[in-house]
Amino acid sequence: MSFLKNILSSIASFIASIFRGIANLVNAFLNKFKKPYHSSSMSFRGLMHSVAIAVGVFVVLFVFQPFGIKEIQESEKMMILIICGVIAFASMLVCQFVFPFVAKSFYDEHHWNGSKQLIQSLLMSIMISLGLSYFLASKNVGTISFPIDGLVWFAFTIIPLVLFIFVQETMHDSKYKRKAENLNSDLKNKSVVNSDNPLKILVFKGNNEKLSLIPNQLIYAKIDGNTSEFFYQNPFGIDKSVITIDSKQVLNELSEHAQFVKFSENIMLNTNAIQKISGSARGYDIAIARVNEMVKVSGKFKKNLEKL
Repeated sequence: MSFLKNILSSIASFIASIFRGIANLVNAFLNKFKKPYHSSSMSFRGLMHSVAIAVGVFVVLFVFQPFGIKEIQESEKMMILIICGVIAFASMLVCQFVFPFVAKSFYDEHHWNGSKQLIQSLLMSIMISLGLSYFLASKNVGTISFPIDGLVWFAFTIIPLVLFIFVQETMHDSKYKRKAENLNSDLKNKSVVNSDNPLKILVFKGNNEKLSLIPNQLIYAKIDGNTSEFFYQNPFGIDKSVITIDSKQVLNELSEHAQFVKFSENIMLNTNAIQKISGSARGYDIAIARVNEMVKVSGKFKKNLEKL
């Protein structure tokens, strides 16, 4: 009897370990979608993705001619296929540019992750699927029914999209971590950058406010419309001044000093203050020396970091 209990106990333990292993794999898979992800919204890369998807739709329909397209008269077929490509392109543009413009906070690239990318990809897929099914049904192509067939096509894209995002996150994460390591290695050998005229004082004049600094005394400037925050070193540590000043004046003042580089729309950073660069699937983050601040490098300005 005890022998039988031991066997049953071993089997139960084995089954439990299998379920725990499966649960761990599922959690690891789901956690991938919580990690930072590379955004292509509102960018040239997004435009290229849109063109690629449109061309892909046209090529697939042209080569395989599914859904009864093969039965269409040759005189009409090419125009229908071109319109299908245009529908795919327009759907992509809406998702890559219109939605991000309307819902800017949701599409903020600095807080973009796999979950948001999946939502965007599913939106692209359902818009293209419904758009194509509506157009082909209106042309009486085959036995296509709108919206049923469009929803069926969309359903078939869900698993490939999930797997694609999972794989791409892994690839981008590895890529930017490797690049960040190389950049950190280069930073160790980087000499201090000075202005052509290091004695030329930085002067920021606002509304009844004025701040004068030696160039390498300034760590970074955070520019927000007509207000800018300046973080700088003084004999007692780190200080901050907030000045009401036009952003163009700040940028013009800093443009004469080579150590100040733009890494996002509102950050001008003294490259001598870079402590460490880290990478993720989203891109690069910069840790600033002596300041509890992480600068998330925008995709638009990542080349500025890679050229240092």
